[in-house]
Amino acid sequence: MNTKKVIACDLDGTLAPSKSSLSREMSDVIRQILPRYSLAVISGGAFPQFQKQFLFNLDCPKELYKNLYLFPTMGSTCYVYDYEKDDWKQIYEEKLSDEERRDIIQAFKDSINESGLDLEGAYGEILEDRGTQVTFSGRGQNAPIDAKNSWDPDRTKRQILVDLLKSKIPNFDIRMGGMSSIDVTRLGVDKAYAIGKIKSLLNVNDDDIVFVGDALYKGGNDAPVKKTNVDYIQEDGPNETLELLKNYI
Repeated sequence: MNTKKVIACDLDGTLAPSKSSLSREMSDVIRQILPRYSLAVISGGAFPQFQKQFLFNLDCPKELYKNLYLFPTMGSTCYVYDYEKDDWKQIYEEKLSDEERRDIIQAFKDSINESGLDLEGAYGEILEDRGTQVTFSGRGQNAPIDAKNSWDPDRTKRQILVDLLKSKIPNFDIRMGGMSSIDVTRLGVDKAYAIGKIKSLLNVNDDDIVFVGDALYKGGNDAPVKKTNVDYIQEDGPNETLELLKNYI
């Protein structure tokens, strides 16, 4: 018998392809899950990306939003639905200071130069300041999925950058995400931090939560969840997640 109260999911590569819209099939399953469970979505994208990718494609009654919790940028912030204002409300934010963001961006630039990696022909900017997080995208923020998937499938290119970054900014969390990204947040602000926030906000314990993600490998941005005592499930793409979530309906 399933005794879970909260399903926590990654977004890119788990509920939807990287920076792509939630499918109609996934929306249908989530609509059936929300009356039964709280759903927490934790991802590296900023809130506008959550809106574009997830919320604008989620077809469900607003009364179910009370069971939906959004944690952009690795849980460094959280949004819940405010029924009085008929809008999403930010309830906390672990924003990086101007100096911290400058240090991270400079460390990225120096590491890229030292790495010898060829990043020409990127689709848009390769560095994005998300306020609570700085993100590197090897093929650019607007890269098509095929370009992302083929750039660093074995993660060796990003590992070079991660190692260089750790030597330059050791007091930050640095993790790979998706197929081409590296996310940097304040030390200790990761998906384990988000799990702690979920427990506090929803008044639940570890046994009540299951986490589903595609980057639970060492150095992946889902891996910090393993530091907690919640159950976790590694999946390999939205189609696999879809079949998994059907078990909770």
